[in-house]
Amino acid sequence: MHRPVLSILLILVFIYLGATLVVMIYEDVSFGSAAMKIFPAFFGEVGEVETPIIAVQISIVIGIIVSITFLAVITARITSALIEFIRRGGSMAKKVNFSGHTIICGWNFQGERVVKELLAATVKQRRGIAILTDSNERPMTDERVEFIKGDPSQDESLIHAGIERADSVIVLSDCTKGANDADAEALMIVLAVESLNRKVHTCVQLMNSANRIHLEHAHADEIICLDQMGGSLLVASALNHGVAYLVTDLLTFDKGSEFYRYDRPLPETLTGKSFAEAVQVLAQKHIILLAVETDYTEELQQQLRSDIVYKLPEVDRAMIINPQSGYQIHQGDALFLVAESEPVNL
Repeated sequence: MHRPVLSILLILVFIYLGATLVVMIYEDVSFGSAAMKIFPAFFGEVGEVETPIIAVQISIVIGIIVSITFLAVITARITSALIEFIRRGGSMAKKVNFSGHTIICGWNFQGERVVKELLAATVKQRRGIAILTDSNERPMTDERVEFIKGDPSQDESLIHAGIERADSVIVLSDCTKGANDADAEALMIVLAVESLNRKVHTCVQLMNSANRIHLEHAHADEIICLDQMGGSLLVASALNHGVAYLVTDLLTFDKGSEFYRYDRPLPETLTGKSFAEAVQVLAQKHIILLAVETDYTEELQQQLRSDIVYKLPEVDRAMIINPQSGYQIHQGDALFLVAESEPVNL
């Protein structure tokens, strides 16, 4: 029971010997001749060798045994690979064929929900999802998600996950480790990712916000500090009751409204309009305008002195959230919206 491959091979050998004995009895031939009569049934027609010499017959039997042993070794190797395939949840070590997909590096208790939200998102183009983690078992059974066993901080594993063609990378913290150890591991993953593909958008989970500066130096695009966001949401909910319900609805893709980024060419009804006028135009379509991403310039900084202008890392772009100044929408701006489903044409 503990060695199923060996048991199967022994059973096959006994069956072969039994068949040989049957031939010996009914054909009234020697063991070697009987074995040769059975030999073609296993390996194809190879002809019969008639000889009364015992040594030759023994040699034939030895040859058969060697052949069976050879097949046993091959069978064992194939069986071992199949067992490993099943143990990993049906996924062999291979390169994914996705392009423009999302890679989830690492795994924790939030991983399954992250995948479900990605699958539920109503985006303009369905993205593939690949999970890359150093686990012997498949984290999820959903066949729409690829699983690659490997260390996310190693180049070879990231290449198997298709990092050169990926659109986004999500790095999940290892909650089984201390905050600094988990953040150090996340930093190693980001360094590996950015070294292979600087264009990929990296979203990193961080347990200790004091380590944020290290992720910024590693060129992480967006950093989610669990300790900071959790505390801020608690304070906001205490001061403004119901904020937690609002945020939960906007961050959940299975129902209600969600956040969307619109970076397609803007219609004439929006270009040249002030932010307040654009809000009114979009409100007629049941869409709420929250923020604008535009080219970062010193003139923009001077123009919006009364607003907070967030300079985005790695690019000469800036984000303005609900500007109070008279900002005008330009062609090439990206709009951040709240809508029931992803806007296709504004």
